[in-house]
Amino acid sequence: MRDALILPVCLLLLAGCSGNERHRTERTPIRIDELAITVLGGTRSYMQSDREGAFLTGVVGGGDDGERWSVGGLEVLKGVHVECSGGVLSGDRLDSARILPFETTRYYRGGISVGVSGLEAAGGADVHGFILRVALQHPGKVVLHALPGAGSAEPGPGRLWAWKLARGGTVVVTAGNDCSVTQDGVSLDEAAKATFLVCLLPPGSDRSIASLLYGRADSLLAARRTRMENLLNESYFNTSDDTLDCATHWMMLALDALMVAGRDTFAVSGVPWDGSIDVRDNAQSIAGLGLATGDFPRTAAILRSLSRYQDTLRRSASYGRLPDRIVNGRPSYGGADVTPWFVRELYEQAVNTDDTTLLRALYPLIKKSIEGTLKTHVDRFNLLVHGPRETWMNGVARGNRAAEIQVSWYFQQLIGRFVASFLGDSAASRRWENLPEKTAENFTLLFVDTAAHTLADHLEADGTRSADIRPNAVMCLEMVDEEAMRHGVVRAAVAGLLSPAGVRTLSPSDPRYAGSPGAPGWEYNGPVWTWLAGPLSYALTRYDRQDVSYTLTRGMAALALGSGMAGTLPELFDPSPAGERASLTGMSEFVRSVYQDYFGVRIDMAAGTFVLQPKLPAPLSVVQFTAYAGSFPIEVEFRKTRENTRMHFNAPALPKEMRVNLLWVMDNGDAWRGSFRLRGGAPVAIVLGDDDAVLYEGESRGDFEGKRKLKGFSLRKEASDLSPAP
Repeated sequence: MRDALILPVCLLLLAGCSGNERHRTERTPIRIDELAITVLGGTRSYMQSDREGAFLTGVVGGGDDGERWSVGGLEVLKGVHVECSGGVLSGDRLDSARILPFETTRYYRGGISVGVSGLEAAGGADVHGFILRVALQHPGKVVLHALPGAGSAEPGPGRLWAWKLARGGTVVVTAGNDCSVTQDGVSLDEAAKATFLVCLLPPGSDRSIASLLYGRADSLLAARRTRMENLLNESYFNTSDDTLDCATHWMMLALDALMVAGRDTFAVSGVPWDGSIDVRDNAQSIAGLGLATGDFPRTAAILRSLSRYQDTLRRSASYGRLPDRIVNGRPSYGGADVTPWFVRELYEQAVNTDDTTLLRALYPLIKKSIEGTLKTHVDRFNLLVHGPRETWMNGVARGNRAAEIQVSWYFQQLIGRFVASFLGDSAASRRWENLPEKTAENFTLLFVDTAAHTLADHLEADGTRSADIRPNAVMCLEMVDEEAMRHGVVRAAVAGLLSPAGVRTLSPSDPRYAGSPGAPGWEYNGPVWTWLAGPLSYALTRYDRQDVSYTLTRGMAALALGSGMAGTLPELFDPSPAGERASLTGMSEFVRSVYQDYFGVRIDMAAGTFVLQPKLPAPLSVVQFTAYAGSFPIEVEFRKTRENTRMHFNAPALPKEMRVNLLWVMDNGDAWRGSFRLRGGAPVAIVLGDDDAVLYEGESRGDFEGKRKLKGFSLRKEASDLSPAP
């Protein structure tokens, strides 16, 4: 009898099922002040936004120390300079600075500080503004000098200094009722503290709005700070790697800042912004934007806005296409990959949210896009034919059939066929019945070299395979059937393209490789593009080589915190940061990769499933995050110890149960597979050990359906050659 009691007790100990382990660790609220980046010497830049098209950027330290302000792509302000007691504050007088997502504060010798903060919801349509707050150790005269980017200055009524913009609107500067108007700004006498407001008023506005806005400045600043902090806590993200956490929090807020709401809703592709809409970058970034903020209504609005620019003229050569860029409301249709990207991300949006209304509304776009491509842009193999510079690498010629475009075209047809069937368009479904398979079969025939285990980057017009070693082949793994081929593609990318800074656009062994800028198209012939780390991380985690990909991810996180524009990723390296700062695609792929490649999150609200296949790098022994199934948060926690792994799930507001399909690969290469039902308000805990996997619902033992241990499941050993060259 005694021996019979010992056995179940030992099993419980092996599984690690103590009462405390059935409950998640209490979440520590995220405080936005903890994201502060301190500058001690050198220079850093920053970006703030009101999410309505106004961008405040500045440089801290150095000769360019100061602010620039643009609205709708127009540079409204070239600079702002503060003068205290007869001397202009500049970078050479700077002691230190503190950069936060909502405020940048400079500390100068002599006990002077200057803080600059953007405003949100500043006071109605087309009203924008920011605040400068100056503090002095001893009272003295404080002057704000403004350098208009355009227009002509004029005195304002009362205590206002203003200038009119050529395209309409008035910029107003004030420091309240005690200020005096100067030749190029406003001043205060004998002030220990001073608050300056700079605002842009729409044409025909009463300038007294500026005084009202000045009076509301403190409450608006507090509301902006609170909104940002709430976003971080509602899209909770916390791990055992502080650098990853801080960088991800910064990028979540930076992606939120790049969104612009107006007649069109879209995300700015980077700063400085010229006022145009980069449709390709928006289409590529939908998944990352949704995962970063859980704001699926906003990503749905982006999809609806972009859809309005589809070419619907049947006689047009670009019929069915979305533009690659929109400038002043005028679209240009120079990107063959934009519409396939859009259709794929539209489908992902619908799957994440079960938004069938959006799918129905935009199905005509899907239908036109497929019909237009079939009419004028396919060959006899049903491969998508395009111009030599119509891919994302538009600075170099890549034949007329790029590899990654064929994969996107395949999924565009697959999605179109499924949606047509789902919505009852049986005629279209029948017309497209065999088309995706035809594309896939001919892709294998024409692009794949099974002997060399390589994949052509593109085909020339005469059908010749390109031998270029570029990152695009890594985006085509879903179209490759043989595992040896997939392995070969990833191995070639890692060996030829992976550098400590990221993924190159061309192998250094290629004679066209450009190590520095200058030649036409140089940015696609060698420099690292930050967004390319995402596809490679996906490929490496498939082989359980997150040890390789996380080195790259961690390096990018350190870069965002340690150099360049605070808390953001640049567009590319050459090898130093270059291109646009606060890159939409770079940051959205960073966030997407962390959630999908490392945390393994895939949500299908339409099917009621939550697929979770984590591939946690060794430094991430603790992970807490919130994923969104539509508008409903799912709180997840992983904790790895030497003895076991503990998981906790809670979805307090989930309206109907979801099936969670779990695959967990252990350090020894074995894996646990199983599923369970997650219900609103019914937390689930799982303890995974070498010998057992136990599930609890609340305090009771639950049903771990289809539980199975998979011996030797991991491909890590077979993929030992997936390491960068020393």
